Amino acid sequence: MASTTTAKRFHHDLRSLADGYGVLCLIAERKASVMARHSGHGTRSVAPIPLNLGAWQLRQDIDRLVESLAAAIGLRYRHMDTVSLLKGIMRYEPRLLNRPDMPAIVELTRQAAIRLDRTLNPPPETKMIGWCPACGFELRCDELELKSGYKACDRCSGEYRIKDIQRASMLRLAVGESRGTAAEISRLLQPWGIDIKSNTISHWGARGLIQPVGMDGERPVFLVWDVWQAHVRKDG
Repeated sequence: MASTTTAKRFHHDLRSLADGYGVLCLIAERKASVMARHSGHGTRSVAPIPLNLGAWQLRQDIDRLVESLAAAIGLRYRHMDTVSLLKGIMRYEPRLLNRPDMPAIVELTRQAAIRLDRTLNPPPETKMIGWCPACGFELRCDELELKSGYKACDRCSGEYRIKDIQRASMLRLAVGESRGTAAEISRLLQPWGIDIKSNTISHWGARGLIQPVGMDGERPVFLVWDVWQAHVRKDG
């Protein structure tokens, strides 16, 4: 049986996911780069949010979490979008809070809400490089940490080589065969702390170091993984 505090936090996290999911989808679909935050003093603009590949992954993770929660309470979720499912789940919260696996449900929902908040309101002067291999917590680095080459997880304190974390993130993209033009890939990788100029990517293509997998008008399209591999080889 969940305590009152746990129940309130769980409801707040579900509400946060429902409220922020639409903006997350816009970022993931490259339709938004700036958001507005509502406060007691009206609406104000906040810093631009980099269009980054993490939004795609987070959106998929939230979709899977919400579907599993809906299945746990017997909610028929076919043909329902994620926000509608979340609203339905909130009507049956006691069913989830009375389950034996309640602690895991609450913790997974809490992690998703934290990740969403960090995506919509990223800490200043940091770049998201991937996720902790031990606890799954989002790893963000400032410029000094990027230059050091190592990052300690803020949750479990494990320390990892930044290039290894970035490689794991790129592997996720390799599975989905993510691709784009030189300019698109350069923009997508920059928020992850991977600085590859679009001219450099085009130069690699012209030299045959990476092979195009299609065309976007007159611009060649490359796999993100191939660009990452060429970058790693260049750095030795």
